[in-house]
Amino acid sequence: MRHWAMIVAAMWAGLVCADARAEVRVHHIFDSNMVIQRDKPVRVWGWAEAGEAVSVQFAGQRKAATADKDGKWAVELDAMPASSQGRALSAKGKANTVAYDNILVGDLWLLGGQSNMEDELEGVYHGGVEVASADRPSIRLMTIPAVASGKPLSDFPRVNEFNGWTGRHEMKGYWFVCSPKTVNRFSAIGYIFGRRLHLATKVPIGLIDAARGGTTVEAWTSRPMLATIPEARGLLKEWDERIAAYDPAKSLQARVQRWERDTERRKKQGKPPQPKPTKPDPSPADNPNNPGASFQGMIGLFGGFAIRGAIFNHGYNNALGDSRPKLYAKVLNAMIRDWRRAFADEKMPFGIVELTPGGRPQTLENFETQMIDPAMFIREAQLKAYRDLPDVGFVCAYDQQVPWYHPHKKVLLGERIARWALATRYGLRVGWQPALCTSSKKQGRRIVLTFDRSVQTHDGRPMEGFAIAGVDRRFVPARATYAVVGKDNRGRDRVDTKKVEIWSDLVPDPVAVRYAWARNPLGNLVNSAHHERILPVPSFRTDDWDWHEAPFGRGGTPEHNEYRKWLNDLRKQARESAKRRPVEQAELILKQARKEK
Repeated sequence: MRHWAMIVAAMWAGLVCADARAEVRVHHIFDSNMVIQRDKPVRVWGWAEAGEAVSVQFAGQRKAATADKDGKWAVELDAMPASSQGRALSAKGKANTVAYDNILVGDLWLLGGQSNMEDELEGVYHGGVEVASADRPSIRLMTIPAVASGKPLSDFPRVNEFNGWTGRHEMKGYWFVCSPKTVNRFSAIGYIFGRRLHLATKVPIGLIDAARGGTTVEAWTSRPMLATIPEARGLLKEWDERIAAYDPAKSLQARVQRWERDTERRKKQGKPPQPKPTKPDPSPADNPNNPGASFQGMIGLFGGFAIRGAIFNHGYNNALGDSRPKLYAKVLNAMIRDWRRAFADEKMPFGIVELTPGGRPQTLENFETQMIDPAMFIREAQLKAYRDLPDVGFVCAYDQQVPWYHPHKKVLLGERIARWALATRYGLRVGWQPALCTSSKKQGRRIVLTFDRSVQTHDGRPMEGFAIAGVDRRFVPARATYAVVGKDNRGRDRVDTKKVEIWSDLVPDPVAVRYAWARNPLGNLVNSAHHERILPVPSFRTDDWDWHEAPFGRGGTPEHNEYRKWLNDLRKQARESAKRRPVEQAELILKQARKEK
């Protein structure tokens, strides 16, 4: 019912845009209490009767436009400096005037991704203190309603939407002044990010939460952009076939049959029946994971609106059993370019908060089995987008560990991505770039890694989280230490803190190293600069042994069977390796003891 309510609301919004033009209407991204982007021309648009003259006023500016044959009108306000003075914006036609008040001029940031970006401030660690201290009238908040559409929409509805996670209704599609009452259910990462920007710059900050849980990266990329990626054609075909096969009558019939079976069970249990279904399931075209559908329902419909940049926390749904990391890398790169085009800014800053950890923590006991997971390849794809595209930031999240796919450690993630924005957009001298492995070289029984900056452990303990393998591709836990490059004037070893040696007595002829390579991994390496020891070294690998791309379409095909066999074999090998390792280690200890005798 919730999904149907949202579809009806979206259809209503489209009908209003198309037909109700007797009065001037302004796009819903504009509202009282909003923030307008500073230092950029600002497009203001809406609908009216065809040929109607519309006058827009804001901050001493007056701009005029005439609605075209389709009833669309738009004006462009001149760029303005930041201002914390609440001012009024109006759009006047021949029959009515639309007026908004308490509007500030500052920086607008878009918050995208999945449920870990949606995760509410009141529910995260330290969230109670953040909510209690959130009386910040120069920060403004908007949450875009969760709408997916198989067709491009012109506007979003304003709704009191039911949140299935919290069991409560939420006002979406409105701008709110930040306060303990309005921020408690807002994006935790987004708010912490915006709060830090405001504290550091004193500039008004507007935050637009357009994230939705359970969505893939393809859902957030427009169909025309996806069509330019050859590897995505199989996915588009799969969804187009599902949409073409949809029959509302058969769907309703199936729902009624399920209801009848459920009613019989409830009758035996002495429970009253649920209401009988009267409508079919929604079309796959309006599924939030139909490629392009979430983009069309939540992003593209306010494209052209002036914003400062975007941050994005994503990856979970692309790291499930049908994962395709190579495709993810291509689509994420395309999605960033797609959003930049949508908001008419080819250099729009885009900050990536990598896939968060979750599930069973990696330990030395389950080390090998936890390495068999596509999540790390998705993180690798996110790091690749940072390295390949200009004006993109990246921060690690894998260390904020809770054994659940919604780890509530969000405050530090918001702070980390704020460091990127403050350093690159606001000119503050704060470190944000993680140390990256730039090369690896085999030296006898060891592999020497070189980083682009000094590294150390965040806890003062030995380095952990490294795995090493030979040509058999069997990874085992590895030891790690700084490379010795000479002696000091007292005869002590002098080490290079940018070089780390990796080895294991179980791998006499190593060829590959991986680090922090699990969904919820071991790993304690960070930047060694004093104020950067909260910046983890990203997960990485020195090999090219890729995760196999899952086939498209439904299961049961030879391709699906082959994929499942490959994955099952990989997991079996990891389990066997984990069982053998303690025995092999014991044998090495005994062998060494015999030598010493």
